[in-house]
Amino acid sequence: MPEKSLSYLTFNPSQVTPAIKSLFLPSDPASVRCFAVLAGQAAGKIFTDNPEDPSWAVLQEAAFGSIYMAGLLQPTMLQQLVANLRMEGDVLVGLWSEDPRWSLLPPGPDYSGHTIEFADHTLDQPPMKVPAGCKLVRLNHSLSKQITGRNMLIHMYGSLQLALEWGYGLCLLREDELLCEAFAGPCANSVIEIGVETQPHHMHKGYATITCSQLIHQMEHLGFNTYWNCASANQASIALARKLGYQTQKEYRLLAWFKPESQPSSSN
Repeated sequence: MPEKSLSYLTFNPSQVTPAIKSLFLPSDPASVRCFAVLAGQAAGKIFTDNPEDPSWAVLQEAAFGSIYMAGLLQPTMLQQLVANLRMEGDVLVGLWSEDPRWSLLPPGPDYSGHTIEFADHTLDQPPMKVPAGCKLVRLNHSLSKQITGRNMLIHMYGSLQLALEWGYGLCLLREDELLCEAFAGPCANSVIEIGVETQPHHMHKGYATITCSQLIHQMEHLGFNTYWNCASANQASIALARKLGYQTQKEYRLLAWFKPESQPSSSN
């Protein structure tokens, strides 16, 4: 049985019921991460008052600590939940600016900013060519020892094995040197998120554009719609999303409550 804590029950994704899943809104920002947890395709935790007949539910995805709120939430309960979750790690909330649920959240966040999500990639845009002397290799256990995003993938999925099983990564190599890595995942409802990391000494050479272009093309060939998300202050990521051919961008507000005595983590 789920453990009762204060006035809510704590679940893992394997215990999600259809009633809980139906509360969450696909229209919320970065909802692909929420629904990936609900589908058991990403790590996270779910809180509710009643699994079979819930009046509310809150989901926290493990990678960034973002929470998603659904149903008839009470401010006191939600604020206590945020306070509890802060003891374990950062807590992020992203909502559209006009969303009435802002009034439910605790006052005095440690961070307030904006994030942009990109969608509607130009489907007929051909992938960029791989440079001479380079090759693209699918991410595997051996290459995972070199990638910058290894720890993030483990947090996101719960283990590297699950990351390789549920996501899809491409690495751009010159001989045995890793230049750039791009990863597709998590995914839900035929939407898959794209992320990229370039080795610091290989930045500003176009490798991220090439690697992402190839990865997006492969995902679209498999029937996915791709999605891009970055902080509004990340001008390089915004420029890359536009260069890759994303047609729609929407800005939403992001608040964060950081774990006490911790440094701010990268925002989603």
